Amino acid sequence: MKAVAVLLVFLIGYVYSESCTNSVSECQHTSCDSSSELHCVDGLCTCTTPTNMACRTQQDCLNIADWDCPANRRHCIDNVCRCSRF
Repeated sequence: MKAVAVLLVFLIGYVYSESCTNSVSECQHTSCDSSSELHCVDGLCTCTTPTNMACRTQQDCLNIADWDCPANRRHCIDNVCRCSRF
């Protein structure tokens, strides 16, 4: 029963998430707090936390050892490593 409840919550979140193709101008209903920036990541409107770490590829961000951001949330956007917030 607990697994069904968790699955239901996940499904509701997925249905209500805002999608985008490649531009944040499509993200009309997603808003971020003052410490985050809005980006289109993997087809979803996503709030990201910018860093001062430069990158050319996502692998550059994955290679950073002393960053408190899980590997599956690391992205290279506009040549800056960012941590997504979902």
